Amino acid sequence: MIHLTLIIVDFLTGLLAAGAWALASAGGAIAALVGSGFVGFSLFRKWRRRQ
Repeated sequence: MIHLTLIIVDFLTGLLAAGAWALASAGGAIAALVGSGFVGFSLFRKWRRRQ
């Protein structure tokens, strides 16, 4: 019975770790998109001001 409990706890811990990793990956991708958009917008404004 203890073995079954350990297997279930191990499985749930793995799911939690996988979920946290997926969330961190998605957060990193969203931050990269927002950052590149901000840099692009800044460069576009600088280019428009120069003309």
